Amino acid sequence: MSPGTAHPEGTLRALRNDPVARRIILAWRRVTTESAPRTLVACSGGGDSVALGVALAAAQPDAVTLAHIVHDMRPIEQAERDRDFVRALAGRLGIPFLEQRITSAPGSTPGSTPGSTPGKIPGNPEAMARKARYRALADLAREADTPWVATGHTADDQFETIIMSLIRGVGPDGMRAIARRRRLAPDLRLIRPMLHITRDEARALLERAGTLWCEDHTNLDTTRLRAALRHAPLAQIESIRPGASRRASYSADLIHQASLVVRDRVEQVFPKGECSWPRAALRAERPIVIGAGLRRTALQLTQGTGADRLGRKVVAPCIRAIRDDSTEPRRFPWPRDILVMVTTHEVRMERAEHPD
Repeated sequence: MSPGTAHPEGTLRALRNDPVARRIILAWRRVTTESAPRTLVACSGGGDSVALGVALAAAQPDAVTLAHIVHDMRPIEQAERDRDFVRALAGRLGIPFLEQRITSAPGSTPGSTPGSTPGKIPGNPEAMARKARYRALADLAREADTPWVATGHTADDQFETIIMSLIRGVGPDGMRAIARRRRLAPDLRLIRPMLHITRDEARALLERAGTLWCEDHTNLDTTRLRAALRHAPLAQIESIRPGASRRASYSADLIHQASLVVRDRVEQVFPKGECSWPRAALRAERPIVIGAGLRRTALQLTQGTGADRLGRKVVAPCIRAIRDDSTEPRRFPWPRDILVMVTTHEVRMERAEHPD
């Protein structure tokens, strides 16, 4: 079936009974509190996001808008080819299509092309592109008057993210991996209805639907960590234990719940706005709670900046000092002018103030 050929209405209706499509649709309705309201589907043209768009359009076409972001991370000919493919797909599905063009190259200022996201975006190219895409999707969601933005992240993406987090040595909060639902903006929620669907299942769904998709060749670039994991160790694990990625996705849900337990305890032990605590009270807590509470307090003092610099090497010495038996006062300088002080009876955190 060519990209410009309309899906017969009966074909879309039949997809509602496809076992993979039904799982996607059910997850969509659950994550949007059963009501399945208007949703903007972020569609790159790849197999995962195309499967998401096709499944949701089969379930409730009047609630779905397809959106594509054209950015400068690839040659413009390839980027616009994918954009044209997604526009044609929306026409086949009989649903609206929206697009926005963004610029995310280092040192560039998005906004140099019509419809781009304004403002300079600091950071590495992939991080810049991701942030710019989500801002653009938020703009398009408001334009379409949709409270939900859906992406086609799969169980395989979740598995890759979990392994990358393990390599970085993060705690439970970082191990939550890809959330099924999170705030994108005050009036918008980002959802991932395919986290328990594998890439192979998504592509099998498209083959049964007679639907094409595009392949992004950057996914074959094994100089990038995610691609290297995908095409070597994780592929081997999946061949040894088929279904490993789906089971890892369910484990991520459990880890997320565990992180919420830690967060609840942190709320009790480290009340917001307080920067000093009885050392005896902290010593009675588990190290994971102490570390999470200190990090949260530091981020409150820095207005949320510098989270990537508060790793184990910074936090662990403070935890050890709080829990040991020494009565000697100790001072621990942290990034962003944060100072943690541990005395016999008190733990205190403050930030140095600099004159304007």
